[in-house]
Amino acid sequence: MLTKRIIACLDVDAGRVVKGTQFLNLRDAGDPAELAAAHSCAGADEIVLLDITATHEKRNTLLETVRRTAHELFVPFTVGGGVRTLNDASAIFDAGADKISINSAAIADPSLITCIAERFGSQAVIVAIDAKRNLSTFEAFVSGGRVSTGRARRYWQGL
Repeated sequence: MLTKRIIACLDVDAGRVVKGTQFLNLRDAGDPAELAAAHSCAGADEIVLLDITATHEKRNTLLETVRRTAHELFVPFTVGGGVRTLNDASAIFDAGADKISINSAAIADPSLITCIAERFGSQAVIVAIDAKRNLSTFEAFVSGGRVSTGRARRYWQGL
C-alpha cells in the first residue's frame, strides 16, 4: 500500500507567497516563513518554496527568504527558482534547503542535473517541468511558464 504524503508548495514573488493562475493575476498570500511553519504544523510532510520570478528577472533566489523559512522547519525543504549553476545550488543548500528544484536550467543545460547530483546526492535534485496543454499535447515551458521551449509530447507519450 502506498503512503500518502502532503507536500505544500509556496510560490514566492518578491519575498512574499503569492497565489494566482498559471503565474498570472498574482495576489499576496503572506510571509513564506510563517506559511511554511503553519503548513508544517498542520501536517505537511514536505515544503517546497519556488521563487517564481527569479529566472524571468534573471536574478538569484532570495537567500534570506530561504534562510528564514528553513529556520522554521523540521520537515524536508525544497527550493527552486533562479538556480542556474552549481554555485547557485550550493548557496541555496547553505541557506538551509534539503533539495533543489530546477526547471529552465535543466532544459538549457541538462548536465547541471548530474553536477548537482554528484555534489549533493541524487536525492537532492528535482527537475520540475512547467507544461501547458495544447490540443492533444503537453508543451514544456521555461522562465516561470512564460517561454515555450517548442518541445511537446502527446498525452500518452509523456514529457
